[in-house]
Amino acid sequence: MALLLAVVLAALLPVFHLERTPAPAPADASATAFSATRAQEHVERIASAPRPVGSAAHARVRDNLLRELRELGLKPVVHRGVGFDTTSGAAMAAPVENIEATLPGADPTGRVLLVAHYDSVETGPGATDDGHGVASLLEIARALRAGPAPRNDVTLLLTDGEELGMIGAHAYTDAGRLGDADRTVVLNLEGRGSAGRVVMFETGAHSAGLVPALTDRVPVTTSLAYEVYRLLPNNTDFSVFREAGATGMNFATVDGSANYDNPTDDLAHASEASLQDMGDTALAATRRLGAADIPAIRKADAATYFTLGGTLVRYPAGLVLPLAAGALAACAAATLFAARRRRVRVRAVLTGAATVPVPLLAAAAVGWAGWHLLGLLRPDLTGFSFGDSYRSELTATGLAALTAAAVWTWAAVVRRRRGALELGAAVTLWLTLLTLLTAVFLPGASYLFLWPALTGAAGLALGARLPEESPWRGPCSALAAVPAAALLAPVALLLFRTVGLALVLVPLVLLALLALTAVAPFTGRARGRSLALRAGLASLVAVAVTAAGAVRDGVDARHPAQVSLLYTVDDGGRARWVSSGRGAHEWADAHVPDGPRVLEDEFPELRDPVEWRTGTAPAATVATPTLKVLGTRRIGDDREVTMVLGATGGTATQLMLYADTRSATVEGATVGGRTLPGGDNRISADGRWTWGFLHAAPPAEGVRLTLRISGDGPLALRLLARSPGFPAGTLAGDKPRTVTWAARSSGYTLAAKAFTI
Repeated sequence: MALLLAVVLAALLPVFHLERTPAPAPADASATAFSATRAQEHVERIASAPRPVGSAAHARVRDNLLRELRELGLKPVVHRGVGFDTTSGAAMAAPVENIEATLPGADPTGRVLLVAHYDSVETGPGATDDGHGVASLLEIARALRAGPAPRNDVTLLLTDGEELGMIGAHAYTDAGRLGDADRTVVLNLEGRGSAGRVVMFETGAHSAGLVPALTDRVPVTTSLAYEVYRLLPNNTDFSVFREAGATGMNFATVDGSANYDNPTDDLAHASEASLQDMGDTALAATRRLGAADIPAIRKADAATYFTLGGTLVRYPAGLVLPLAAGALAACAAATLFAARRRRVRVRAVLTGAATVPVPLLAAAAVGWAGWHLLGLLRPDLTGFSFGDSYRSELTATGLAALTAAAVWTWAAVVRRRRGALELGAAVTLWLTLLTLLTAVFLPGASYLFLWPALTGAAGLALGARLPEESPWRGPCSALAAVPAAALLAPVALLLFRTVGLALVLVPLVLLALLALTAVAPFTGRARGRSLALRAGLASLVAVAVTAAGAVRDGVDARHPAQVSLLYTVDDGGRARWVSSGRGAHEWADAHVPDGPRVLEDEFPELRDPVEWRTGTAPAATVATPTLKVLGTRRIGDDREVTMVLGATGGTATQLMLYADTRSATVEGATVGGRTLPGGDNRISADGRWTWGFLHAAPPAEGVRLTLRISGDGPLALRLLARSPGFPAGTLAGDKPRTVTWAARSSGYTLAAKAFTI
């Protein structure tokens, strides 16, 4: 029982830190402190409506931010221009208006660049993404102005067009405004969720010089997050600054991601406690970095770091491999010592270790099958980004309990022919192997397994010294469970909130590994019917909890179903409703009774998924794309075609041009004086539309574009015009309060036209 209590306490302390958000500071808090109550006033002005680039709401927020910065005594500058993103996928351009203001330092060695974006998606008001970030910057600037000037310059940068593809950040760096990257530290504030603690999830190669700035106000952080994030196809403004040579840290709230990039990212769902946490954390880090020697940070190496119960633990990344080698030596020495004292049989340890992947695979199977079964029983869950619904905690708890039952069943079977020390040694062997593998390939994650491996080796050696009849040998076999609980439990919880139910198998595998370290003294040697009965009963309870969670996580006005629905008009003028099929609600489903249908050839944007549900829609006037060729000239074997892209019948928020490259090749394009790369810049499911160009918020006079084309054949083009919302009167009745638009492929109109040049 003492061991079990230690394991529970070791898990609860860091989990409590992960759960505990601060109370919002009042409006009359100290002038030098961050107050979420004061900052919330900014959020309310920013997030009253969606503010995509080019909209009236966007212009209103821009003007309001300029006024508020001037009231703080700053001199904001607006950097206007056309920004481009050509890093991945179709090339994109958009007019951007970045806002920059600087608090001069007393004796600067460089500058701290505080970044947040003030645009939002078309369908959501962006209260947390990134209203919280922008409001935090304004309140931080006020708090800094209320105290002595920092040593270093502190620059506020409110970027534009982040939701389109970090367009504003690209424009800023392309114009050379980042300055000396060696004298700049970037702190980027983002929003992926609407609640919970702020997470510092990304840094760079100089983390040993950066993470000490977090010690005055410790956020949730782990070097594992950076290892995971850099493997994912996700980007923020920080990615652009990092690629331009700057270093820094990236912060975001991640809990409540059901509200991400959709209409429920509003004031009603945004947590002021999370705003307080973000502001406190960013202000403390700004003050530390504002007093630091910025160039010295660039000389620092990487670090392994993690939060443990409110304490920031860190050590040089250079120790990762030596410590991993030490864990291997400790595991080998402890196993040999125990074998010589005849407390373990090496063959029994090795054969037991050979079966350890079984419960880990079982955990992955529970996660994979659980998500797919939930999707069949509750198809509305598939409409959420990452499958992270509003109230998935009980469902996840049931799946975790089912995983624990699978681990206990495995341990009970393995224990029939092995002692507790032998089972503990088998698990320690795997912890050591994982330590070595991560030390080489994912060094920031190695700590998760290193300390349990070292403790497991120590427990094995200690247990081997005890007499055969000692009651402490069992607890010694599971000593690794204490650090495993402290390290793996909070990471598993963080992953639950990051990857959602769609990838719940990832945190379940970590929980299975945690359970493996603890089961040896508690399994006994259950056999036959007794084993089957216990395993079956535990599994039945776990399934019941999962089912109860799925029922509880239902749809209502505060927790609406998220559905995909688009209004489209094809080249022949036929209007159709289309849906990706992700998410479900009887009202939305009634619009798309037909399907499935491949739509990429008509609408190249609609390539994921391959097949779409469709339904006949009432005809209406929408913004329809136009293309006018201004001239053609030959340049060697190539030809240059200059054209103007536009729209008629309404205002388009985006124009999307796609080229069928089977008979001719786009060698390059020129727009706004910028040369864009040609070739295949996008994936096309049908292999046709492999080059694309998108222009957001196109000017009223249209977009002048020049294509350089090689090949003898004509070039087939598809031009799409996107506009927000649907034509009046086309929906089958008012949208119920229990329905909202999903984050992707929903809530807008597409019209397509075919052209050949």
